Amino acid sequence: MTIAAEPLLFCCNGAPLPSRQAGCQRLDYRPQSTNRNIDVGLPAFVQDVYHIPARHLDLLEIAAYVFSADRLAERGRKDQLEYQNWSRRFQFRIRVRDHEFWSSTKIRKALRDVLCFMTGDAEYDFEFMPGHSTPPTSLFDQEGFSIAKSSKGTSVALFSGGLDSLAGTLEMLHDPQSRVILVSHESQTGTIRTQRKLVEALQSRFGSDRVLHYRFECHLKGVRAPEETQRTRSFLYSSIGFAIAMAHQQSSFAICENGVTSMNLRRREDLSNARASRTTHPQTIALLAQLFSTVAGTGFEIRTPFSSLTKVDIVRKIHEGGYAGLISSTVSCSRTYQKLGLATHCGKCFQCVDRRMAIHSAGLEQFDDPGLYHTDIIASDIAESEARTTVLDYARQGFEFREDNVGHFETEYLSDLSAIVGYLPGVTNDFEGVERVWDLMKRHGANVLKALNRMRQLHDDLAKPLPRRSLLGMLADREHLKPEVARAVESIVRIVEQAVGTMFRRHRPKDEPDLNEKLGALIKTHEPKLRSEHPTVGFACAGVVPDHELEGRDLLIETKYVRKGTSPSKASDGIAADLIKYPTTAHILFFVYDPEGAIHGDEFRRDFEAKGRCTVRILK
Repeated sequence: MTIAAEPLLFCCNGAPLPSRQAGCQRLDYRPQSTNRNIDVGLPAFVQDVYHIPARHLDLLEIAAYVFSADRLAERGRKDQLEYQNWSRRFQFRIRVRDHEFWSSTKIRKALRDVLCFMTGDAEYDFEFMPGHSTPPTSLFDQEGFSIAKSSKGTSVALFSGGLDSLAGTLEMLHDPQSRVILVSHESQTGTIRTQRKLVEALQSRFGSDRVLHYRFECHLKGVRAPEETQRTRSFLYSSIGFAIAMAHQQSSFAICENGVTSMNLRRREDLSNARASRTTHPQTIALLAQLFSTVAGTGFEIRTPFSSLTKVDIVRKIHEGGYAGLISSTVSCSRTYQKLGLATHCGKCFQCVDRRMAIHSAGLEQFDDPGLYHTDIIASDIAESEARTTVLDYARQGFEFREDNVGHFETEYLSDLSAIVGYLPGVTNDFEGVERVWDLMKRHGANVLKALNRMRQLHDDLAKPLPRRSLLGMLADREHLKPEVARAVESIVRIVEQAVGTMFRRHRPKDEPDLNEKLGALIKTHEPKLRSEHPTVGFACAGVVPDHELEGRDLLIETKYVRKGTSPSKASDGIAADLIKYPTTAHILFFVYDPEGAIHGDEFRRDFEAKGRCTVRILK
């Protein structure tokens, strides 16, 4: 993977620009600044808790600036073959209050370690400068003023407005003597509305004295974020939770996320590093807890009570507690910024797919209004190729989890597991850790099969045709069982077969190189779509790409031209030679252009395909 050569430099809180100013961007939220370009609701946040120590205020500002820079630094298009910009490099110059603390090697390393792992980015470097201060927000904003410790058992939890955070809140409120302090990051209107309405519902049921809600505003000001992956949001969210927990004299807060989502085992080979979210990954949680302990000067814990549960377990918890009526009020979608009309979910992102699968597996779809989803993936066409890939990846991985024994599972996900097992609470050795993760994923796989069977039972009407590109249509065609290369071959064949008649109606190719060049150009125009639908398949038109560039390709495309008076045996000899010439790891798609109809029957194609490694299509 290619990494951007020059780091992105951000100067924050009025930190002076370096001598080299090229590429440097200012970030500032301070009301007095003429360069104010982000909104951070720190003063209002402080007023709600009377006083926040200087070091904790610095942490909140650092997290807000990192989050803002993350959203301004575009990673690159998802259909790029090499993902040139995907792993970025950041440098920050930030003026702070507690300069001596933040400038220490230990704290800068702690920041770098957690951010690089969490985001998959290549570099986070910080230069802290003294001289920053903000005025008191009220008469109570000074040392000595603090919130009185409650007589009730208090729990602090991050609250996103999704199913998992709702289930965690309900579980904490089960004890009538308990009090829950919910912490939310506010950045988008739709999410803000969801969080507030859910909190109001909880307060009406349990009392406002038992359900407190702190909100922290942080978003770009006046511009649309070019980058929506938001990998650093967990750092900001957790920093807010830490500040609130410390203000209420608590030494921990909870992140209620199911274990399958947190571990997020890759669904494809290309989903590694920053491309797979690690926002609540066990190692991320451990690194954040270490950072916060250093900031606090004492031990601080981040609790993950749902780390051994699946999404189905979460949904059942809500139902069994008698609160299934709140399910439709939660929002799980990662794309609420899109124009969705009256819907609250896009319906096609991974989070939406995960939600619908879990609810159907639990048999609770009556509590999840289909009108919440802009795209109904179950029995309607899924227009976007990337969304179809997301759905098929989810189903395919679920079936694989269900069938895997622990040995094969460990081999298949060795790199993922190496980053997880050492950070699981209560695990004494790697074998125990692998077993625990395997058991969780196997239960998840069984839930996926149950969900799909439930969807078929409810939505597969035998009196009506299934849209081919719907979830049920793709399952009926067993798309989830096909190797990725085979699916890519089918897509390319459709493109070529639909176009070749029109392309050569008036002028046939003059020779085989001309044929290869024209078909290569046709396929090249569809490359972005092919990259989106089949992101793990590297392909090349072999006739126009030098041999030394073919190594590592999954799919090669060759053409043969049966011209008038030419025996089909010449084409078959060429195919046989290519099968020897090209790497044995590659699948080869042969297009044989036979305008005179010299090739009869299917024997020509079947003889080669029976040997494996290739697909042969005759073009007339």
